[in-house]
Amino acid sequence: MFFIVISYKATKIIRVNIGLFASFIFVLGLLSFMVNSNIENDKNEPNFSPIKCWKLVTDDSLKRNETYILNIDMENTFISKYKLGIKYCKDNSGQKIIPIEAFTSTTGFCCGTYWKPKSVIFNRTIDNNKLRYIVNGVVEWKLFSSTIFYQYKNYTGIVFTKDAIIRRGQLQ
Repeated sequence: MFFIVISYKATKIIRVNIGLFASFIFVLGLLSFMVNSNIENDKNEPNFSPIKCWKLVTDDSLKRNETYILNIDMENTFISKYKLGIKYCKDNSGQKIIPIEAFTSTTGFCCGTYWKPKSVIFNRTIDNNKLRYIVNGVVEWKLFSSTIFYQYKNYTGIVFTKDAIIRRGQLQ
């Protein structure tokens, strides 16, 4: 109740001192903070979190060696980063790379943008020391709780596994 009274008085002061248009913009700004702009589909999913995870293989179905985690910066801008994390292992023979889990996240200043990853795909390379990844998603640009633009993103790349990095280091 206190917030509503203060907001009303602030709107009245802005209207008198600056003008009707400025008070209208102020009210829209207040409404955008009061309305949760991220209610849509993701919150209806169980275990919602800002980090989107994909279970690629169930842990109990693998007889494997130790697991490793790779962190990749898919996009690094001045104010934010889009990241991909990959949890993988090698099978018991040590020949095949098996991606177990993947997660994407956004860090930095993300005000007004919402990263919604749609799919993550992995392929092993022929030498089996690298993973080729494809990440597809949408960045929603929002202003006052309204989506004003959808920006489709597609990230592709090749990441070296731990064994490939060790081998490259020994060769140098």
